[in-house]
Amino acid sequence: MKQILLATTALVMTAGVAAAEISFSGYAEMGVVGGGDNAPLPAGRDTNETQFHNDFNLIVTMTSETDTGLAFGASVEISKDEGDSNGNFSADNEAAFISGAFGTLTMGEIDGAMDWAMTENVGNPGSIGDDETTHAGYFGAYGDGKYDNQIARYEYSFGDFGVAISAELDDTDTNGDGYAIGAKYKGDFGGFGMGFGLAYQTFETLGTGLGSQGAAVVAGDVELLGASVNADFNNGFVAGLAYTDITSDLQDGNHLGVSAGFTTGAFQIGANYGVFDMDNQDKIKGYGIAAAYDLGGGLKLHGGYGESDFGNGNDNDTETYSVGLSMSF
Repeated sequence: MKQILLATTALVMTAGVAAAEISFSGYAEMGVVGGGDNAPLPAGRDTNETQFHNDFNLIVTMTSETDTGLAFGASVEISKDEGDSNGNFSADNEAAFISGAFGTLTMGEIDGAMDWAMTENVGNPGSIGDDETTHAGYFGAYGDGKYDNQIARYEYSFGDFGVAISAELDDTDTNGDGYAIGAKYKGDFGGFGMGFGLAYQTFETLGTGLGSQGAAVVAGDVELLGASVNADFNNGFVAGLAYTDITSDLQDGNHLGVSAGFTTGAFQIGANYGVFDMDNQDKIKGYGIAAAYDLGGGLKLHGGYGESDFGNGNDNDTETYSVGLSMSF
């Protein structure tokens, strides 16, 4: 489970009116994870047998401002490798940005404009095994990461509206570059909070899979056109719907995702369901459930469960599960 944390330690250097700040935050997990014999294998594990799990992340954020008011900065996440490796650390989710009245330009391992605009899952408290977002029916990153996962995104917001464009370049010069454009709006309607997203993405590939498990296969020129809507009923209940039309030279199709969550006191629960309906494949679907209880002070108790159906009768022993603690510092 990944999340952005508020800084707990900062080093501040002041020169004139501009200040540079380096802040640190941390996140850790401990618990038990497992799954069925045919379940999707999480990154870094070669088996789904019930096993202990631990994870550690240190997030470093650096920000500053020019004398003329331009904000700029960078961030990186230092993580312990998942699975059997012990003590092997790597840098991940690196990004740099510059921001001003013109908008914000960000480059790095970030969301493209489609993922930025669309809301595919609401009310999710997360799980230590990411069970609710790794089932076969989950469509989270859309067409991002099909090349080197280094994305440039420009965004501009005015009031409750926001627009963005992004590009991901094919460094091998094998395929055409990938581009995306998106827009989103968030507002209050009669006491209900509503959010809307609309986005388009295109990329070229010799062959790849869509979704968390890459089970919906596309090739050639690929185009994604999506829309999402989510609602906050201001009583602890939230719900969302996301639809994506998929076209490619290999086959066409679509994806539908629904999600909902409920929060009461320190307890939060969320669930989602997704299905790929492709022309030349059986329906690929799955669902996930996650629950968390906030113990206070940055400590939470988590439980998660996911179930996948890859089509063609491949739906036996595909469950994943996890239970444990998360720690935010």
